[in-house]
Formats: sequence, C-alpha cells, structure tokens
Amino acid sequence: MALLAGCFSFGGGEDLDVDDNQPRLYIVEADRGSVASDFAVERTLLIKPVRVAPYFRETDIMMRVGENQYESRPPHELLTSPQTMFTAQLERWLAKSGLFSKVITDASEPHDLVLETGLTKLFGEARPAYPPQAVLEMQFFLSPAGSESEDRMLLQTGFRVDADINQSRPSEVIIGWKNGLEEILATLELDLKAYFAKPGSP
Repeated sequence: MALLAGCFSFGGGEDLDVDDNQPRLYIVEADRGSVASDFAVERTLLIKPVRVAPYFRETDIMMRVGENQYESRPPHELLTSPQTMFTAQLERWLAKSGLFSKVITDASEPHDLVLETGLTKLFGEARPAYPPQAVLEMQFFLSPAGSESEDRMLLQTGFRVDADINQSRPSEVIIGWKNGLEEILATLELDLKAYFAKPGSP
C-alpha cells in the first residue's frame, strides 16, 4: 500500500457563517483533463463495481471522532452511493487514458482484462488530537478475463491519501477526496502504463 503525498491545503470552501444544518448533496469528481492522443489496440478493460468497506457504503459523509468511532454529518450526504460514484469516476478516467481500446462496466460484453477495486477508507479526520484531513484509500487488482484465482493476478497495487484540510467540514472533506482521488488515479495510470510497457504484457 503506497502512501501518497496528499498534503493539500484548501482555502475557501463553505463560508463559516453558512448554516451547517442546510441539506446539501455532494459529488466526488476526478478530472483527468484531456483525452490521450493514442489508444491501445484490442485491449478492452472490464471495470467491476467498486467494493466498498461496510462502514462507508452509504451516502453518509463519515467523520472519525474516536479511535474506533465514526459518525455521519447529516443533512450532508453524497449524491449517490460511493460504489456508484467511484466506479463511474474510475471508468471515465481510464477511458481517457489511452491505455485501453475500450473501457466497459457490462460484464456481458467481450473483454480482455478485468479490474477489481476496493475502497477501504473514506472519511474525514475529526479527532481532537489530530489535524483535520480527508482520508481516501483504494486497492486495485488487474487480472485476465475469465480468471478466478489470485495466481493469475497481473497487477496489484494500492494507495492511501491523507489530504490536509482547514476544518473537518463536509464541504472541505469532499474537496480533499476529489484531489486525493485524482492523485490516486493518476498514480494508478502510471503503474498500468509501466506494466503494459513490459515485454509479454497483454
């Protein structure tokens, strides 16, 4: 598991006089920027739905308030479930990377490779003795199509980002997750690019 730098400092965000009890819905959207100019040939990737750790599966924005204690911040919520949101962001990013001829989420379509993802940490750090942070941790597993065993795993990697924020407020946690996700996906793309550059890779 690689610990990425993830030391972001955010100004702005919500004004401090905004009523925190006002209902708000958020999205975590990673922007890769431009689409790659060249694309791989005959390398279709199936992205399976992101598997989310039980504590973080709902739309609640979770804050860590104790060593083994988390609490949500209603009425602030994610617009969709983390599984739906992060799967969509992963698909969009890799579809623009040029590393694959096609990126799909429908397992019934023909494909050459399968990417499985685990979202294991997704919370805001709100413990009094710790600086406020937005924490995001993901693991990735690339295997050939039809593979059911770990001995056929082609690539396994994982990353964690602890993004510094000004306050443990939902709006700033979302910004931290956004920037953390962009850093994780950019690093994943580099790892995949290095793997496919090896002789004999798919």
